[in-house]
Amino acid sequence: MHYKAVLFDMDGLLLDSERQYVESYSQTCAEFDLPNMEQVFYDCVGLRSADSSIVLQKALGHLVDLTAFNAAWVEHAEQQRAKNIPLKSGAQELLSLLQDAGIPRMVATSTRTDHALHHLQKAGIFDLVTHVVGGDQVTLGKPEPEIYLKAAAIAGFDAKDCAAFEDSDPGTLAAVRSGATTVQVPDLKPPSQKTLALGHLVAHDLLAGAQKIGLI
Repeated sequence: MHYKAVLFDMDGLLLDSERQYVESYSQTCAEFDLPNMEQVFYDCVGLRSADSSIVLQKALGHLVDLTAFNAAWVEHAEQQRAKNIPLKSGAQELLSLLQDAGIPRMVATSTRTDHALHHLQKAGIFDLVTHVVGGDQVTLGKPEPEIYLKAAAIAGFDAKDCAAFEDSDPGTLAAVRSGATTVQVPDLKPPSQKTLALGHLVAHDLLAGAQKIGLI
């Protein structure tokens, strides 16, 4: 089919930034003497800040001052990003191909819009993106489909006429629920059996996924 727009998650999908986040999280846990807390980070992957804060509160709130923990985490993460924000394999090539074909490239990310714009610019692909919808622009974050429905609507189309690319389970569920043809390109965390049961396509990188659905 001809997809009228393509909807992309950002962290872990276009940007190879989740590794920076997990490294900065591990640094912060070490600083606060919190061993064996890696799973807490993975439980936050794909969620908006407001939703990940709930996860952190439940898991760490009784152990540390979360305000101080989050401030230290932000500082470590900014130090990581100041060096560079690497791209995932095929991200620049796929965005360029879609741009040349005149297909809108919409970013639908749980990250706050101003932060997302900065990260895309830092990574050098901002000019290849048509529009950015951040997690602060929706009422319900992933795994609810609102952000994908909104991104498709801004492009001028129904989500069912679009393709969506995701890495995380919450994001994949959001994309599938929106009705978009969904491709999951797992990053740090493999998809759960529950997510695989959704019946969407899973690919090892963006270009392979785009080929599987006939996008390129």
